[in-house]
Amino acid sequence: MTGSPFLNVTTQLEPLLASRGRVSARRQRSYFSTKTNPPSGLSLSRQPSYSTQELSPATWPDFERLFSKHGGVGGCWCMYYQRPSGGTMKGLTPTERGGKNKRDKKSLVDGDRSHGVLLYDRGNPIGWCAYGLKEEFPRIDNGRNYKRLDIEKNPEKLWRITCFFVDRDYRKKGVAKVALNAALDSIRAKGGGVIEAYPVTHKSARAWSKWSNWFWFGTESMFVREKFKVVGRMGPHHLLMRRTIKP
Repeated sequence: MTGSPFLNVTTQLEPLLASRGRVSARRQRSYFSTKTNPPSGLSLSRQPSYSTQELSPATWPDFERLFSKHGGVGGCWCMYYQRPSGGTMKGLTPTERGGKNKRDKKSLVDGDRSHGVLLYDRGNPIGWCAYGLKEEFPRIDNGRNYKRLDIEKNPEKLWRITCFFVDRDYRKKGVAKVALNAALDSIRAKGGGVIEAYPVTHKSARAWSKWSNWFWFGTESMFVREKFKVVGRMGPHHLLMRRTIKP
């Protein structure tokens, strides 16, 4: 996301894939300190100036603002896993791909088929965590490593947390951790279920530490802290982790 770690998103992700009650947008969670305790599962006090909102038609301008600042995050607009495959993008120039991704993302958001949490610092969008039901991310099911895993592929309600992005001015400040907690809170509010994540392993995270802003899947340690368990490996660098959340 040079400038953007997602500039090589397709080439970076293909090896992994080949080897591997809606909450109102108007409901904003405040991360300011108050006299009351924050909801269980949210570590609000660690980042007192942050707040979150759900991605929706109303908050689309904020999503657009965040991603536009970083070139649409390599032109992906967080659409990679929402497509069954990359066939529809063949033959397009980078500019054309970015434009199509943006238009298609907006269409999905307008149709309530693309979800995520936006993180703000005093009204300024600074971070993003994509989550949604299994059906929103068909490309994951088409990965060979995912298909080979001996796991229950269709639990009653399966959620996925696929991508994080943090504004370049706010990296290494715990933004992704706050966004993850907010996404888990949103899933709980929508009835809970089994949640999947695909983080970078400890070993790979150490090896790639100087490019830490490329870890759009998050890191293993982030999810361990939130009680996710490893259920399989997706290639040499990524894990499949799961946790069940009850409403």
